[in-house]
Amino acid sequence: MPSASRRKILAAAAALPGTMVAARALGQVTRSADIASFSKDTREPDMIVPLWPAGSMPGGPVPAVTEAVDDQWDNAGLRYRVAEHVTRPTIAYFAASNPTGAAVLIIPGGGYSRVGIDREGYESARWMNALGVAAFVLRYRLPADRWGDGPVVALQDAQRAMRLIRAGGAGRWKVDPKRVTVMGGSAGGHLALCLSTKVYDRTYSELDAADHLLTRPDGAILLYPVVTLGVGTHVGSRMALLGPNPSPEAIAQWSFDKSIPGITPPILLVHAVHDRVVPVDHSLALFAAVRASGGAIDMHLFEEGAHGLGLRGDPAWPISRWPDLARAWQLRNGLA
Repeated sequence: MPSASRRKILAAAAALPGTMVAARALGQVTRSADIASFSKDTREPDMIVPLWPAGSMPGGPVPAVTEAVDDQWDNAGLRYRVAEHVTRPTIAYFAASNPTGAAVLIIPGGGYSRVGIDREGYESARWMNALGVAAFVLRYRLPADRWGDGPVVALQDAQRAMRLIRAGGAGRWKVDPKRVTVMGGSAGGHLALCLSTKVYDRTYSELDAADHLLTRPDGAILLYPVVTLGVGTHVGSRMALLGPNPSPEAIAQWSFDKSIPGITPPILLVHAVHDRVVPVDHSLALFAAVRASGGAIDMHLFEEGAHGLGLRGDPAWPISRWPDLARAWQLRNGLA
């Protein structure tokens, strides 16, 4: 996006309702006292649920890869697991102790070549649980592994996950099917956006009663999402999703900076202006596209911040209070 256009959208965004541009002048903002604790918590999922019945997974042929988990610790001493070469997609279910009936499907990022587990995944699930929201963390197949169905395999997994959540897991959980949010960061934000816009795309053949249910989420929380695969894209995500020489048609099919269907659910958008991985222009373009479609979108831009921060942001950064903004947004939209 040209810098002049970017300045215009930033200026316009600051003047619109539902939008906040937080600058350095705001100074330190204190986050909710317990936000950081969810990164230090060691609670694992209550249940791991396979997405597909044995022998029924679409998207083949299966690439010759071996699924693995890279288990590391970051500089702050926090666990940082990442799934690679996913061949058995799942949802990790975290039950809320005081459930409200609301649920969230969490889609971590990883550039479509890996899938985060802890940061943007389990940590956010624990936080949502504390608010009474049932949480499901998606471990999806990665287009970078070159599945037979190409980029569609990740969307197949996201659609199936949304349907299984609404179906109740054969009585293993109970959620209100009209209060299911999707939340995704970076490439996970792109997949959440695909789930929110490609609601009429039937990406696989019906398997069971769950596949009669809607795939459209009731709201979407998008953190520093990949929006366009065209000019200014995150090159790694485009390479993983579409390969080295994608056609203009393929780029347009998987980009959301030009037009958005009117059926797209309400969106909460969070991005740092100086994000060095996915430029803020992605969120600016999405904001403009949703506004043009007549859709509902709240956009929060922050001067300082890091890409992929999840709940681990520096408390001195105003962006680190995004969970409070997300909570208020969920309550306002009846999704909490």
